[in-house]
Amino acid sequence: MLKKLKQLNRALRNKQKKLKLSYYCQRFDKAPQTTVPLRDIKSLALLRWDNKLGDAIMSGLLIQMLQRYRPDIQVSVITPSFCASWFEQSTQCNIIPCGKRGVKTARAFRQYRGQFDAVVELGTSFDFKELLALHELGAAYNIGFNKESHPIFNVCLPNEHVHFKDRYLAVARLFCDVPESADIPLIPYSTSTIVDPHTTTVAINLFGSSKYRQFSKTEANKLLNHWLRDFPQDTLYLIPVPGKIEFLKELVTELENPRVQLLSETPSLEFSLQLLSQVDLCVTPDTSVVHMASALNTPILAIYADDPRNFQEWHPLSDKAEVVFNPPAKGRNDRVYVHDFEWSELKQKRESLLSSH
Repeated sequence: MLKKLKQLNRALRNKQKKLKLSYYCQRFDKAPQTTVPLRDIKSLALLRWDNKLGDAIMSGLLIQMLQRYRPDIQVSVITPSFCASWFEQSTQCNIIPCGKRGVKTARAFRQYRGQFDAVVELGTSFDFKELLALHELGAAYNIGFNKESHPIFNVCLPNEHVHFKDRYLAVARLFCDVPESADIPLIPYSTSTIVDPHTTTVAINLFGSSKYRQFSKTEANKLLNHWLRDFPQDTLYLIPVPGKIEFLKELVTELENPRVQLLSETPSLEFSLQLLSQVDLCVTPDTSVVHMASALNTPILAIYADDPRNFQEWHPLSDKAEVVFNPPAKGRNDRVYVHDFEWSELKQKRESLLSSH
């Protein structure tokens, strides 16, 4: 009964969002008035107000390319504090702090109206909040992806640029000639050795961005016990995550095995990068850890939901990567949990990635 009510609630929320978008489109979805050629713009803003680290990691490529090849363009990022720290450390770009994504924050953007020649918003989905934000910013060019039906986006990237890394490089090419590929900029991290180099080292992240992408204590215990049993040569290093330290400490205590370690009880992106740069393999749900490991070219074994579009946009970029997919949801408004996969499949893909060890 409760599950049915949740499904109904999600369906109603989705319908409400569609109605709001239709109303806002009638008012605000109009093509900007442009007077400056695209290649002559001098100020560009990235609208990164959802505070998602994965997108912040990828969008650093655009900032880096413009800093290198078009230093005459002032690049700013509109973002809340968490991702602002990443941008500042990885690219030293100009930050415009903002509140959380919402109508109130969008209306506050009016103070920057006309300050930017171009605004970049490359999300796949689009709702009334983004539309209102772009209207208030009032740039001459709004650059998007898959937004041909919205006149406010007067520049749309070709649809073949599906992965977000490709999207940000494609935006850079609108303004300058850039290499076919480029390294993703990272924040500084320590290179001192923290793992045991005499064993096969595996960094494990148990938490994605939603409750459906996070292992429960029971399922985490089951996963690690299977791993310890089937791979006696592996040392497992749990990645510390904000708000999950007690969970991880209890897990280590329950397992009581020296091959499962929590090296730090102070979560930080710097520590995660230090750990990921040294291990033989990273195991994680689909979340920002995938993109940090990709930037370091660490081998990745990732667990993704059965969502082909999301996988195309956010798949791992390491030279060596394998993916286990959860089964599809039964209904449109149903959810599937991250632990729903066959251990035998994950085991086989771990062996494929680490067959040389």
